[in-house]
Order: sequence, then C-alpha cells, then structure tokens
Amino acid sequence: MFALFRYGLMPVVGYCVIIVVASIDVYSTNTIQRSTWQQTVVTVVQSQDFGDVAAKFRGTPNTFPDPRGTLQYVIDGKPYTWKGRGRDIGLTAMNPGDRINVYYNPRNPREISALVLLGANTGNIILTVALAFLAFYVWFFWLRGFLRRSGPGDSSGDVAGSFADRVQARLSDEIERSRSVLADKQPAAINRPTGQSFDRGRTTFGKR
Repeated sequence: MFALFRYGLMPVVGYCVIIVVASIDVYSTNTIQRSTWQQTVVTVVQSQDFGDVAAKFRGTPNTFPDPRGTLQYVIDGKPYTWKGRGRDIGLTAMNPGDRINVYYNPRNPREISALVLLGANTGNIILTVALAFLAFYVWFFWLRGFLRRSGPGDSSGDVAGSFADRVQARLSDEIERSRSVLADKQPAAINRPTGQSFDRGRTTFGKR
C-alpha cells in the first residue's frame, strides 16, 4: 500500500512541479523585464468593455473588467499604436483619454506591458499548496525511510533492531562459551581415578 501511494501520486507530483517551474519562470521574467525595460506613457484612444455593458444591463457591478482598446505612444520621436486586450499587457482599466505608465522593450518598442501580475494572489496560493504537497511527499515517501536507515538516533528504526541483534548475538556467544567450559570440565571429573579414595580408606583401616 505504501508503494502504491508513493508511485500512484506521481501524476500529482508532476503537476505540482509544473506549477512551481511556471511560477518561477513568470516571476523571474517579470523581474528581469522591470530591470531592463524602459518606461513610457501611453494614451488610451479608444476602449470598450463588453462586461460593463452586460453589468449595466443586469444592474450589477462588473466584477471582472476586461477592456479592449487602442493605445498610442511615442518612442524616440517615433509614434506607435497598440491594439488588443488590456489584460494581455496587465491593464484592467482603459478609459478614453487616460494616460498610463507602461514598460516597453528597447529592442522592440511595439512590445509593451504594465508588468502587473494579474491574479498573483490566487497564483501564490496555488504555488504555496504545490510546494507544501511536494515537501510532504518527498519527506514522507522518500526522506523518512532514508533517515531511518542512516540516522544514529532513531530508537524505533533499524538502529534499535541492530542493537537488539548485537545483544542477542552476544548472549548466544556467552551461552556457547559457558557450555564449552562445562564440557571441558566434565571429562576431567569422570576420568579421575576413584580407586585412590578406596585405597586410602583401606590402608587406614589396616593401620587401625
């Protein structure tokens, strides 16, 4: 059963490893871009959020803003225009006329981003759960048994068993040694001439 769970959880382990690797890649990329990309100001020319329309129709607030629109900016005197979904560049608010600070790639000024990790809170929770599961899996199914085999202070593991084996072997050696000593003494007692005591008694009797 232990081996079944150890290897049966491998797909979950692989999924958690993918989450950890992807999270590391996202955070490292964002950090590198913040340190190497340059900042500029973009102007929202046109924007529309179909979620706002649906929310107004229902009479409820829009809980998931997803604007799409057109941005204009200038880099080194050259004008650029960007069109697309605001969330693709880390923006959740795009109102016509707004001026927004963003980062751009010096090698490709058409590549811009606010470098805001949307959904970072949810992602951090998932990453924490994945790391906790991996730590528990590695400790419970792999390290725990290894530490029991090699640890000097485990009184309930193999060390206790080996100590008991050594004590039992020592007791067996002592018993065998005692038996051998007794075996050596018994023939000497049996082979001792018994006639000496009889002769001594007879001689004494004659003297009287």
